[in-house]
Amino acid sequence: QGDRVREAIRGAASDAAVEIEARGDADIEAGGNFGERWTDAFKADVSQGGGNIRIDVGFDGDDTVNVAWPVFEYGATIYGKPLLWIPLPGTPKGVWARDYDGALFRTTRKSDGLPLLGDVATGRMAYFGKESVVVPKKWHLREIIRQVASELKTFFNDRMS
Repeated sequence: QGDRVREAIRGAASDAAVEIEARGDADIEAGGNFGERWTDAFKADVSQGGGNIRIDVGFDGDDTVNVAWPVFEYGATIYGKPLLWIPLPGTPKGVWARDYDGALFRTTRKSDGLPLLGDVATGRMAYFGKESVVVPKKWHLREIIRQVASELKTFFNDRMS
């Protein structure tokens, strides 16, 4: 009977890990323009040791994912040094102002004093400057983990039946 109970506990932990990943991936996708890089990095793994079974939840991705995920889970204010240069529509996606392929010039919009960077070759504005931006909480991963943890009894009972 002890072996049956231990196997049911291990199975319940595996079921919970699968559920955490599935709900977490859906939450990340619902949070906005997050690609597979983010959902592929979100992991829930079962480990054992010292008489315990544990579900480890986290991100196993590139440096950007590992550093940036708390911004989307908790929300944050990001400050420029002294400005953040935010791409305007039509600017190549994923290209920071410092990596822009071509020369940029700086100007200020007369109507509101907004600082802008434009492409010298085309005259088209490419970035606007802000001192800071507020990124709201977009994900609910901690809430999902707590919710699934509250369902462990159900996963265990299903395994024992």
